[in-house]
Amino acid sequence: MRYAAVEAKGLVVALQATNGGEAAHTRVAYEALRERIASGGLGPGTWLREHPVATSLGLSRTPVREALRLLAAEGVVELVHNRGARVVSWTPDDIDEAYRLRALIEGYGAGLAARRADAACVAELRELQERYERALDHDPAGLSAQCNDDFHAAVLAASASTRLPTLVAMVSSAPLVRRVLTSYDDDDRRRSVLQHRDVITAIAHADAELATSAMSSHILAARYSALRS
Repeated sequence: MRYAAVEAKGLVVALQATNGGEAAHTRVAYEALRERIASGGLGPGTWLREHPVATSLGLSRTPVREALRLLAAEGVVELVHNRGARVVSWTPDDIDEAYRLRALIEGYGAGLAARRADAACVAELRELQERYERALDHDPAGLSAQCNDDFHAAVLAASASTRLPTLVAMVSSAPLVRRVLTSYDDDDRRRSVLQHRDVITAIAHADAELATSAMSSHILAARYSALRS
């Protein structure tokens, strides 16, 4: 699963290489395309031709080209030689592998968080969890995805590891995660809420073993929802 903070950081670094006007236009193209992909408006396998995309956004082709390059670096689109870019399609094997890798990385991160998090980190996790639960009740198809991202990003931040967020971003996909969350039924939502709470409990009690197990189990269980969606 992309986590917004990681991707935003990568975007900022990439845009520093361009001038102000070009950077602003590239950001507009990047964010617009990413949102359309994440929301399902541009589905897996959809071709993203520079000229039509640029016309639809009221931009030139250059910022669109740069935005597609950034999205390709994130694994959201793939660049096909002499043909252009298209939204990445995830096979069942791809999804299974991505979630298993996430379970390993984020489980380890949760264990580190249990060893390193202070009271302020735990309070932040509880606040983010409350937001997530409210979002699931009132806006399960939209805000809940961002709240879920924020919770997982906060756990990684509490681990105090500079490498783990990058590793997670490499093996995950925000559009996939958002699609999965929007497909959740009541049982999925209840399970997700309880598992998030288990992660918080483990971190709050500095129980690294439980934190690792809780986060890993949470992600592996979500894998079945991903394969179903």
